[in-house]
Amino acid sequence: MQIESNFYERLHRNDAAYGRNVYDVQRLVSHSAFNSWQEKNKSKLSVLDIGCGKGQFLLDITTVLKQKNQAGLDRVVVVDLIRAEGNLLGKILPNPEFYQQSVDGQKLPFEEATFDFISCNHVLEHIFETEKFLREIRRVVRNNGLVVISVPNCAAWMNRIAFLFGGLPLGAEVGTESASYGFWPTFLQHKLNRFVPSGHIRDFTPRALRDLAESCGFKSVGWWAQNGGLIPTLKRNLGILLEPK
Repeated sequence: MQIESNFYERLHRNDAAYGRNVYDVQRLVSHSAFNSWQEKNKSKLSVLDIGCGKGQFLLDITTVLKQKNQAGLDRVVVVDLIRAEGNLLGKILPNPEFYQQSVDGQKLPFEEATFDFISCNHVLEHIFETEKFLREIRRVVRNNGLVVISVPNCAAWMNRIAFLFGGLPLGAEVGTESASYGFWPTFLQHKLNRFVPSGHIRDFTPRALRDLAESCGFKSVGWWAQNGGLIPTLKRNLGILLEPK
C-alpha cells in the first residue's frame, strides 16, 4: 500500500488537474434508470463516493440529488486512498465523512445495506482484486440502491482504429514513466509527453465491465456517456448503471 499511496500522492502533488474530472452529470440524471431509482427512493439519501479525487463529481451529483429529492441527503461519505489538497469537499452539505484507505482487497468500513447511491468513477482500472472490490460495493448498497461505475473504454471507436495499426488504446498503460508507449500514430506520440501514467492495470470493454459486475451480484440497467455522445459504448470513458440483483 505504501508504494501505491506514494504514487498517487505524487500525481496529486505534481498535477493540479489530476482527479478534477468534470462529467456530464445532467446526462446521467436524465437517464431512465436513474429516474426509476429516484421514484423508488423518496426518503433522505445516503451517498457514498469511492475514489472522489478533488470531489467535482460528488459536488455535482449531490447538488442535483438535493434538487431532485425533496427529503434531501442524510449522509455523504467518501473513501479514497489520498486526501487531495485543494479538494471541493468543503462545498458539500452535509459535510462528507472521509475514510482514507485502500479499497483493493480491503473491506469497506460500513455495515451491510448502508447506502442508497454509490459512485465509483475511474477507480476500477486501478484495482487488482476487482471482484472482491465489487462484492464489497454490493454488500454496502441497499436493495433499492443504484451504483454508477465508470472506466476508460478499451473498445472506444478511436481505440478500435488504433488497434488496426497495432496501437495501444488510450488509457492503457504498460509503465509508470511514460503514457506514450505504443501510441499510434507514432508522429503524435510527443503530444502525450505532458501526461504521466496514472496507475491503470485493468482494461475494459462494455461487455467485460457488464459481465464482471453481473458476476458480483449486480444487474446492468443502462450506460452513461460521461462526456456526451449518442452511443455511450463507443465513447472513450464509459459509465454503467447497476442495481443489486
